[in-house]
Amino acid sequence: MASMKIVTPILITLLIVLFPFSEAREFVVGGHENSWSFPTSSDSLNSWAQKGRFEVGDILIFNEHDPLIDSVLEVTKDHYDKCLVSNPIKEHRDVNTKVKLDRSGPFYFISNAVVNCEKGQKLTVAVLHKHLKQPPPPKGHAASPAPLSSPPKGPAPSPAPLTPTPKVPAPSPATLPPPPKGPAPRPAQLAPPPKNPAPSPAPLSPPPTAGAFGLRGGFVGIVVGIMSLVGVVFI
Repeated sequence: MASMKIVTPILITLLIVLFPFSEAREFVVGGHENSWSFPTSSDSLNSWAQKGRFEVGDILIFNEHDPLIDSVLEVTKDHYDKCLVSNPIKEHRDVNTKVKLDRSGPFYFISNAVVNCEKGQKLTVAVLHKHLKQPPPPKGHAASPAPLSSPPKGPAPSPAPLTPTPKVPAPSPATLPPPPKGPAPRPAQLAPPPKNPAPSPAPLSPPPTAGAFGLRGGFVGIVVGIMSLVGVVFI
């Protein structure tokens, strides 16, 4: 039992290490024959490489090139940028060169003919480890939204029938009682004014008679006579 506990982790480790190399894929550089020797433009090979996904253990095939005048050089980035053919990392002189991508990271390839390298006979490949996920998209590009789930196919359920509303008759307006047919009442008569006779004016006193004036005249005459006598006495 103790030996099984030791052997099992070792077997699992070996499977993990050997599994990436058991599914190696081969890629023809440029996508078709003679793409390496006759690139269609200065960046056609790199445009092809950017569309692919390369993992550790994959193989690049450089088809049908003359190894005497057009060998494949694996170089550093500085040599790649300047098309420097001296002191390469590796040089491949086969007619159909096969290069195994044995590590993760960038690989740089150029032609050993400087003129051809300057015309675009050069390639950059980014290699991923098999256990790594797809690298995230470069910043500045919005991630594409997740596809919407398609609606279920099938007839849509028919709506439930509506219950008819009961027809209630509208209430008839209340009838007003007819007006009475009797004669209209007469207006009340005003009370007649009282028939008492108006009071007669007080009777005027009659003017004095001639006899009264005669008495006054006699009295006045007597007074005048007395005063005349008194005046004579004092004189």
